[in-house]
Amino acid sequence: MRYSTAMMKVVTHSGSFHADDVFAVATLQLHFGVENVEVVRTRDESIIASADIVLDVGGVYDPEQQRYDHHQNGAPVRENGIPYAAFGLIWKHYGEELARSTAIVKRIEESLVLPIDAGDNGVDLFSVNEHGIGPVTIQSILALLRPEWGSAEDVNKAFLDACTLARTVIERAIAHSEAEVEEEKVARAAYETAPDKHVIISDQPISPHFFVEYLEPLFIVCPDDPVMNNNWEATAVRIRKDDFASRVQFPERWAGLRGDELAAASGIADAVFCHKARFYFVAGSKEGVLAAVEKTLLE
Repeated sequence: MRYSTAMMKVVTHSGSFHADDVFAVATLQLHFGVENVEVVRTRDESIIASADIVLDVGGVYDPEQQRYDHHQNGAPVRENGIPYAAFGLIWKHYGEELARSTAIVKRIEESLVLPIDAGDNGVDLFSVNEHGIGPVTIQSILALLRPEWGSAEDVNKAFLDACTLARTVIERAIAHSEAEVEEEKVARAAYETAPDKHVIISDQPISPHFFVEYLEPLFIVCPDDPVMNNNWEATAVRIRKDDFASRVQFPERWAGLRGDELAAASGIADAVFCHKARFYFVAGSKEGVLAAVEKTLLE
């Protein structure tokens, strides 16, 4: 991360806080260094005017003046129609210096920034199911850090606590995105060099999600967890990334079995486990999982 030795006065709005202002401030704390950022939460126009950086308040978007509000008429909107919120505006101007890569900036924009900005601007991203249940979101988690009704807790301290969590999330998002870029290269190489593109074999653990974009792959075969064991796994490729349905399934009679029961049912001596949803099989060797794959494809 890039740090500065100059103290920066960052102003955002007072009162209740939301994911966009929390993550925007957290981004600036990572950029300048927590110890170099004075966070002031206010709606006092004279204090806002004295700030080095203003976000989510003030009614102005002017990057040259370090003003990043999105509540005014004419506030910026992305090409995909999702309006910017404070996090998106700060990430737009500071993200690449933090992530050090245009590719990483884009991944985090899509996976973390867009959902937060959409939620803050009232853009629905999901529907609840027939039971009235929706996903737990980062917005709902941060809301738990606000002082509860009737509490005498200091909301400004709660805001800074929320920023601590947000900094960790951003740092981990960058680290995972960097790793995913490298993993994607390994996946592409495994696909391009595979003699049988229906069964992709990798000597490194690799996510099957990278192969959904290709038409041929049915199974991804790779080590399970080299740090913990010598097992190998075979995973069926999903039909779509947003759907649990897979292109092929292991035999129904193997579903949910493990150890000796699975070995007897499958005829694979070192069989370890078959998921009850029949998309995942583990054996004690590469030969074992390849045998499971071959038996499945022959049925």
